[in-house]
Amino acid sequence: EHHTPLYRQELKFTRQDIAISRQTMAGWMGGCADVLQPLYERMREKILGCDIVLNDDTPVEMLDPGRGETRTARLWCTVGAEDFKYTLYNFTLSRGREGPLEFFKGYQGKFLSDAYGGYHELWQKPGVIPSGCWAHARRYFVTAQDTSAKAATEILTLIARLYRVEEEFKRASPAQRLKGRQKESVPVLQKIAAWLKTHAADHLPQSPMRKAIDYSLGIWEALNVYVSDGRLPIDNNLAENAIRPVALGRKNWLFVGSENGGETAAILMSFCTTCRKLKINTWEYLEDVLQRINTCPISKIDDL
Repeated sequence: EHHTPLYRQELKFTRQDIAISRQTMAGWMGGCADVLQPLYERMREKILGCDIVLNDDTPVEMLDPGRGETRTARLWCTVGAEDFKYTLYNFTLSRGREGPLEFFKGYQGKFLSDAYGGYHELWQKPGVIPSGCWAHARRYFVTAQDTSAKAATEILTLIARLYRVEEEFKRASPAQRLKGRQKESVPVLQKIAAWLKTHAADHLPQSPMRKAIDYSLGIWEALNVYVSDGRLPIDNNLAENAIRPVALGRKNWLFVGSENGGETAAILMSFCTTCRKLKINTWEYLEDVLQRINTCPISKIDDL
């Protein structure tokens, strides 16, 4: 949960005259993940059974014994179910489109993410509605401030108005938020679209501002999806915030030892992160569930 690598835990135990090797601890973690697998799959079913999901990913290094070095794998994070209750991680050997296509096989609903090209085939699936992330779009214009300060400030001011509407209706019901967005956000979106189309030709094709404009116009339909559903966030920050600890944690543990290790980490992190989100004591929850899951009928898995 705190991203402390096993070799450091082994050293701490040694100082306390407790002999527990990292291999033993790795075996315990793998065993726990195996036992929790049915519950992990049920969480995945719950997420994919709702019509809104948020998704993000980050690179992780994996030991590649055959080459004597590491290779870059991927850890994905999906947030969903009622009130975005669950956070689920899954591990893949690459960032290829096969990962999202397999994980979201059969999914129907709104899919909120960045505009990574590996999602495009998934977006084309019947029933999948791509939803754009305004935080990603905004970042391109923030980057463009260094070279096009006036233009960037103009568009960032308009984007800030979209976020003020979100803050205004933060604690409102989805129906009230939808009404507020339709009344206040839609006119701002129309102004942003007009500004982007009008000013695109003012900037060189390879300039940061032109890239920011082209990015937003390229996913403009997706960036407007959120104003059609009061439950849908304006950005992908929930998933980004859930993936951020991995980026910090890998500075400690550096790499996963194998594909098995990556899958184990994904399962255990799913429970730790979801427990924290729901303000459940992670240790108490896992201690209870691990003792009961083997005797729990699959028909009653939701009780856990």
